[in-house]
Amino acid sequence: MPIEELVAKRITGIEPFNELPIDAQIWREAHGHHHDHRRLHAVTSHRPGIVFGLEVICGKKERTVIVAPGVAVDADGNALLLSEPVAFKLDEKGQIYITISYEDNFDSKSSVKVGGGTKYFRLVEGRRVVATKELPKGAFLELARVDRSSDSAEIKEPKNPFDPGKDELNHLYRLLAFPHCYASGEVGELSLIPKANPTAWKPNRAGLYNLVREGNGRGFHLRFTGPFNLRAKDPESDPLVLYAAVGETFQPLTDEQVGGLKRYLDNGGFVFAEAAQGAEAFAKSFAELAKKAGASLKAVGKGHPLLSAHYMFSSPPPGAQDKGKLEVDEDKGIALATFDYGAAWQGELPKPDASDARERIRQSQEFGLNVVAYAWRRRRLRELSRLG
Repeated sequence: MPIEELVAKRITGIEPFNELPIDAQIWREAHGHHHDHRRLHAVTSHRPGIVFGLEVICGKKERTVIVAPGVAVDADGNALLLSEPVAFKLDEKGQIYITISYEDNFDSKSSVKVGGGTKYFRLVEGRRVVATKELPKGAFLELARVDRSSDSAEIKEPKNPFDPGKDELNHLYRLLAFPHCYASGEVGELSLIPKANPTAWKPNRAGLYNLVREGNGRGFHLRFTGPFNLRAKDPESDPLVLYAAVGETFQPLTDEQVGGLKRYLDNGGFVFAEAAQGAEAFAKSFAELAKKAGASLKAVGKGHPLLSAHYMFSSPPPGAQDKGKLEVDEDKGIALATFDYGAAWQGELPKPDASDARERIRQSQEFGLNVVAYAWRRRRLRELSRLG
């Protein structure tokens, strides 16, 4: 239903009083009052689209695609909730559309006999996920499409997501709701204790907290969790990102702590370490730790996902430091920067009165959210790979 029709629709409710006779029509109008307001709010305040999840990926079985769990809002304001993955085997040639739409059904367990017939008193809200040759009519959301060269062709992930070819999944027509959830998780601290001044292990904590706060206003659902215990055994408690910032060499981790770091990384975690004030001593010390954790850091070049995970950068932007380096091991999940973005997150710049000071802070915050979005995407892809 177009938003103009929803806005123009007259919403009525019931004014209760003791003598009011309650019949099906009165009951329907009373509850419809709330339902209409919910739909109106969903469409006008959030707009139709995908709120979270509902990714479409290639399955491990031949010619199979899988729709991941998620939630969306359709053009009528209905909530579309998919709680379990749905798999399709595609056996037709040509354009195939994978869509989701609202569907409600009567609960068969709610039947009652009325006048020689059967009626049902419980309505179950649901959704319909289908793969069709044509787009459905009515309110729906497209999740993906694929143009198949033959009925036996294998389905592939796109080499170029902005120009998918034959037999490649096409995600260009996915509509996002507002505000879309770009990343969800916790942001913690990796406690690396400086040798000279053990109390100076969190010089950028205020900046990190500011980044989390800023993200929560931009479609990120984040929570600051403070120092992470590397001896923790529960993978469910692992933060999405661990941030570390020190301005000098730090005390070496014990074998148990290094093992905990490896476990965290193997579970899909991501470590973003920064050399406070661009300290080369920390960069060298952290590179050795990364090596112990099995990582091989390489410079981030043009086109790297860290530069486009949320905001677009042509190269790593400056932080509090004009010059620096940004290195990452994508497979292991460790990054090292010497631009000191964390200092910029808390407004600490060498030249606070410079004409580009505010722009530098903004770029640093945007790049920080890129780190979070990149870490979330890494973990999400890991989760999706387990769907089969």
